[in-house]
Amino acid sequence: MDLAFWRDLSLFYLLTMQLIVTLLMALALYFLLRAVVAMRRKATGGVQLARKYVGVAHDRSLQLADKAAMPLIRMHAQFARGVAVTRALRPGHPSTDQTKESSQ
Repeated sequence: MDLAFWRDLSLFYLLTMQLIVTLLMALALYFLLRAVVAMRRKATGGVQLARKYVGVAHDRSLQLADKAAMPLIRMHAQFARGVAVTRALRPGHPSTDQTKESSQ
């Protein structure tokens, strides 16, 4: 056995060791990628469900806000109508329509 034999054997041993390490790393990365995809799939389903409930809560809060504000809006409109009628009926104070026409 000469030195060339031991050189070739050591190269074969080193390449085999590197191949085993590379295969183990590739296998670990493969299963890691599969786990990430599975977790993403679960998280996406939860996000879609949360988005649905947030949308329902948003729509419901808008409905309740409109329902709560409607009496205030009606009251303000009636008050503004009463003020406009009072201004129009008071002598010596021009109505808003006459003021607009005179300013043009």
